[in-house]
Amino acid sequence: MNIFNQQLILVALVLNAIFSPAVLAFEDTSEQSKVANTEQARGEFSGNLRIGYISADDDSSDRAHSSAIGGELSYSSVAWQGISATGTLYTTQKLFNDDNSSFFSSNGDSYAILAQAYLQANITDTEIKVGRFGFDSPHADMDDIRMVANTFSGILVTNTSITDSRIYLAHLDKWSGVDSDQPEDFTNLNGSDGVNIFGVVYQGFENVALQSWYYHAKGLADLFYVAAETEFEHVTLGVQYAKQADNSNDHSGPDGHVYGITASYTVSDFTFSSAYNYVSGAITNGFGSGPFFTSAANYTIGGVIDQNALAIGVDYTGIDKLTIGLLNVAFAQGEDEFDVFVSYDFGHDMAFDFIYHHLHQDGDMVLAIFNLGF
Repeated sequence: MNIFNQQLILVALVLNAIFSPAVLAFEDTSEQSKVANTEQARGEFSGNLRIGYISADDDSSDRAHSSAIGGELSYSSVAWQGISATGTLYTTQKLFNDDNSSFFSSNGDSYAILAQAYLQANITDTEIKVGRFGFDSPHADMDDIRMVANTFSGILVTNTSITDSRIYLAHLDKWSGVDSDQPEDFTNLNGSDGVNIFGVVYQGFENVALQSWYYHAKGLADLFYVAAETEFEHVTLGVQYAKQADNSNDHSGPDGHVYGITASYTVSDFTFSSAYNYVSGAITNGFGSGPFFTSAANYTIGGVIDQNALAIGVDYTGIDKLTIGLLNVAFAQGEDEFDVFVSYDFGHDMAFDFIYHHLHQDGDMVLAIFNLGF
């Protein structure tokens, strides 16, 4: 697996959760400015049509089904004096059923939202965004795994004046999307205090990804995350460490350490991957899917005291445009998870992704997503 290969379709998000979430989060952040600048240079509309189906066991062991059509429509203006504007409308609309709420609003309805609306200023090596925007980092990310991704409001400053480095400063105060309590609206992120973020990614070494991030969430916790991955010949190796320190008045915030290691080996059309995470204390994923190596498509190491997890997976790419993958994550506490994913890239910004999650005593889930970009 090439850790610098950009994948924007859903299978990359699955691989993000399965094999290398830290590096893929790093790649996403390093590419945000390039994507935005391309759109601004054109000054044109762009978007994505998405059709989704989900079926899962509910608490009474009955099946809950949902199907939806939606996507996004975005416009980025041509830059004037280094200043441009972007607006993006997201929507998800019921097709045939809406038993499973993860496709819809907090009350189970279809909805549309102005998910991105920001001004962007580019001054030499510095880019500034103010408003609502998409953002990917280890503990705050878009987590685009259903119909509508997470987006955030606030201010984001990105600087590239140091060679081979990208520095991020951000204050996020609201969010919406799949992981928020009210995906149909922008609501407070971490109460009224928001989150302050400082991050550095470094690409000065060939085939090496380095990143370090600090999040100050007043009244919740201080989150520190660092990760490194390297690729040589057919082998990828990675390590990660996270420290989370409770700063709440009532000791209700996360507090613990996370250690992680991952390795993968590619031979012919197969990539064999493994990862291990050890948690001392209790930790949180943050505001999104989380960065940890053993994160499965549904379950993670977050929220359980002294958790650890072992992930073993394989993916096959021997058929043109088709990727097939298997993953098993064994958690020390709680149910294990076994995932099967299939992704087919039709070309011309068209892709289909199918994922089956077996959650043992917690049931199972099927997710299918078709994407068409334009």
